[in-house]
Amino acid sequence: MEKSLVIAYILWAIGGWLGLHHFYLGRDRQAFVWWTLVGGYGGLGLIVDFFRMSRYVEYANYSPKYQDTIRQKTKDSLKPSFSFYRFAGQIVFGNLLSWVAYRAIPEEEILGVSLWWLIVLVPLGSAIGVHVIGNIGSQEGSIIPSLLAAYAALPFYTMPYPKYQWSTWLAAFAFRLRVRWRKGKPQKRHICKRVAIMSACGVLYLSLWTSYMYYNLRITNEHGESIRFRDSVANLVNSPMFRELRDSLRHLWKYYKVHGWQTLWNEIITQLDPMGERNALKTLELGYGATQEEITQKWRKLSKTWHPDKYRDPTEKEQAQQKFMEIQDAYDRISTLHSRRKKMNSKPRTEEEVQEEGRVEL
Repeated sequence: MEKSLVIAYILWAIGGWLGLHHFYLGRDRQAFVWWTLVGGYGGLGLIVDFFRMSRYVEYANYSPKYQDTIRQKTKDSLKPSFSFYRFAGQIVFGNLLSWVAYRAIPEEEILGVSLWWLIVLVPLGSAIGVHVIGNIGSQEGSIIPSLLAAYAALPFYTMPYPKYQWSTWLAAFAFRLRVRWRKGKPQKRHICKRVAIMSACGVLYLSLWTSYMYYNLRITNEHGESIRFRDSVANLVNSPMFRELRDSLRHLWKYYKVHGWQTLWNEIITQLDPMGERNALKTLELGYGATQEEITQKWRKLSKTWHPDKYRDPTEKEQAQQKFMEIQDAYDRISTLHSRRKKMNSKPRTEEEVQEEGRVEL
């Protein structure tokens, strides 16, 4: 079945950061990369995909246009020319896999056994990352040169801070030795097999991150004190910020069950305070719904209290100056909003609005 450009764009819009459009087009390697790198290098890949989607569809369908293009390329050169963007992708993805493999190795002994010897698997992460990026699309290459080059950098791992990045760089350069054009139609594999492979790769990748977070990740505060992440989870869950977030989500859920989605959305917009009104009222020590008269009175009172000329100490004078400016900005913001709303409410209604109101009353 031929792939549809429309469906590819729809999947790009819905789940592009997960690589859904690439999976649909049979580009499983690129789909996995997009998932691990959050939309392909932080979303940059998604932008590129938008302009290259038609080319991807032509490749997936092995269209006559694509066949003519690849035939001309193979005629012009025996192997693909060097691409800076592909090379940069190999470096980024290879470093990511080698970094997470290195960080996942437990620093502490497990059941009295040190697992530091697992560092020999780090170059494998570099080679796999380079190989995956290098085999996306119309070109392919063997993993053997990249694997040998990555392990050639093992002496750098004996340094106090292992230079595992060298494995990726050497693997990326070695990949060019055996790269070639991909011949024939893209291989069609059963969807179950593809999903199984993608799931296995995803589980393996997430397990590395889990090992890193459980065994090695540490949180350091402003005093230089550090604690393992696994030991801090209970404190994080009971922290004031997390409790406020939990209470806010619980409040929103109850509000949704009573008032429905539309009213909930309006409440969320109000709480997010896009116009800065609530924050300005908080600065003036007023509640939501204060009248303009109350706002003006409070502004005059706070302006007198925090006027910089009342303070002689340089530090206090600087703090008062900052507070004074915040008060002025808050008053200007609220006054502007109130003035704008007053003009909108005093605007004469059109004949259509009057007629519509009459129909509603009837």
